[in-house]
Amino acid sequence: MPNAKHEDALLKMGVKYFQEHILKLIGIDYTYEDILPTELIELTINELYMDFTFKTTEDLYIHIEFQSTNSSENKDLRRFHSYEALFSHNTGKKVITYVIYTGGIKKSKGKLDCGAYTYRVMPIYMGKKKADKVFKRLRKKKASGEPWDESDFAQLSLTPLMGGKMTAKDKIKEGILLLKQENNELSDKVTAILYTLADKFLTGEELNEVKEAVTMTRLGQMIMDDGIELGRKQGLALTEKLLSANRVEDCIRATKDEEYRKQLMKELGIK
Repeated sequence: MPNAKHEDALLKMGVKYFQEHILKLIGIDYTYEDILPTELIELTINELYMDFTFKTTEDLYIHIEFQSTNSSENKDLRRFHSYEALFSHNTGKKVITYVIYTGGIKKSKGKLDCGAYTYRVMPIYMGKKKADKVFKRLRKKKASGEPWDESDFAQLSLTPLMGGKMTAKDKIKEGILLLKQENNELSDKVTAILYTLADKFLTGEELNEVKEAVTMTRLGQMIMDDGIELGRKQGLALTEKLLSANRVEDCIRATKDEEYRKQLMKELGIK
């Protein structure tokens, strides 16, 4: 698997899917036009990086952040406020920030005293949803031969962020195990999301366990086969560039179409 230095590189593989299905599921219900670049070039000296930003048909922008801790909430709120201020300055549009808190966080201040005004974000607490119940329902559905729908895949992709009795590692591994039985493009996208959440929240042996599990999936095998066929360095370079650019469709097609793979390598300057 690629060595993802940017913790959400693989998550952005499924960014279109995230936009179209997952946001509505967690209550961020807008009609979207574009996915915006996440890097704030003017503030790179401070390493400011937005998780996701989407333009809506209502002519405003939705900014999404993931938080696994609120131990330094004031500092985080100042950072989000900086994102909004710069983005609004550059676009001339309104920006609304939604902060998605993972299972262990059940409350936050959600606002920052800025003197003459108060800055606010829209918190979403995933701990209110239970991953155990999602897994149980999906297993039952599969056992009865009933196919999963879009909502099922979306809920599965969010299980690492939910509450419940299982650890984050076990939620991710259970999700990957269930997805292995699907073997379709949608399962590839959700696998990519689970892998990225693992890279974001796990370390050491726990992360290695998840990486090993991913290599046994359809997505992991395609990436590995691509690397073997093209040569390890070329294959990894192509895969990393495509994933970093959110080009999941191209990444999957490149594993099946040799001519298209050569075209992509030429386009990206991989020799």
